[in-house]
Amino acid sequence: MFGSVRIREFVAGRDDARSRLDRVPGLIGLHSVRSGSIDIGSPSGTVRLAENDAFLLNHDATVLTSPLKRLRLLSIVLPAEVLAGFAAPAPGEIRPVSPSTSLLDPAVAFAERAAVVDADPVSAFGNYYLERLLQEMVLGVAVEATRAAAAGLPPDHHRDALNLITAQASDPLLSPRGVAEQLRLSLRQLQRAFRAQGTTVEREIRRSRVEHAIGLLTDPAYDRLSIEEIGRYSGLSGGSSLARAMAHEGRRAPLEVRRRREG
Repeated sequence: MFGSVRIREFVAGRDDARSRLDRVPGLIGLHSVRSGSIDIGSPSGTVRLAENDAFLLNHDATVLTSPLKRLRLLSIVLPAEVLAGFAAPAPGEIRPVSPSTSLLDPAVAFAERAAVVDADPVSAFGNYYLERLLQEMVLGVAVEATRAAAAGLPPDHHRDALNLITAQASDPLLSPRGVAEQLRLSLRQLQRAFRAQGTTVEREIRRSRVEHAIGLLTDPAYDRLSIEEIGRYSGLSGGSSLARAMAHEGRRAPLEVRRRREG
């Protein structure tokens, strides 16, 4: 376990007494079938997933599963709130992830390597980076899966941009122009979509970074991080820029946020 992220493995014949798709409120998982196959009951019927298939599942509801022989299922499970800001799967929804999704293979490969690491001896900084990498990889996969699920619907540039910003907020190089390029839009198109919602791309990048920083400031697991470090890990240049960003968003100063949590 790395912070709020858990990496799990289910192997048929070894773990038959416990399911990795149990109902656990507040969690969402990215699950990849590494070998074998599994049948999963859904509102639309039974879905069979085979080797190299992957799916997102909201664990707020119970799903019926039937692991078939030779099944090995790798799961990256994280709090549903990490995916706040875009359309996460509904409780019990099985959202397929296309094998062509650009971040799927890197995310699964990274999780498999991280799974063999004992999290206890990892430093606070190392644990933080592993947690953030896994979160951002799952966010990236989820964003692409959400776009695929919305195929055939009118494009929503504002929604797609918010998804991307949420996934990449801690990247100091993230910019309005970079968001537009990744969505294959002109900067003017992107700005127009945000103006229609009464906001700007810059404002949403700042807001997302502030929300990320507040998460670190209020989590005891990151008490060893200084305000300066939290600013940098939130995509800003340091503590001073973090304090300015929080003031712009009407939030208390970073040190006050931390003290209030401790109090």
